[in-house]
Amino acid sequence: MSLFKKKNQKKENSKKSSELVEFLMLENSNDETLLKIADNLKNHVPYIINFEKIEVDEINKAIAFFSGITYALEGEVILIREKVIMFGDNDAFSDGTLKIFVKELT
Repeated sequence: MSLFKKKNQKKENSKKSSELVEFLMLENSNDETLLKIADNLKNHVPYIINFEKIEVDEINKAIAFFSGITYALEGEVILIREKVIMFGDNDAFSDGTLKIFVKELT
């Protein structure tokens, strides 16, 4: 019988990172929307976000915000094409499937 339990144990996820990717057409850059996506990024959900439906100022705000979150998570930002960008934390890129997925897209 153990008196102490290990904290912060990572749950093993049987899905590949490339299977967890969320695709999103961003239609506004209000704080509520951005924070919801940021929470998912912190929970190791990579996003491919299409910014084509919003204005340049909103695009800049959203990209700066997501880039900051991604940097804090030691992740990566990958340009898929103009106004379409992938954001993911370090864990999302660790198995290598996202890099392969991106190569297949481009």
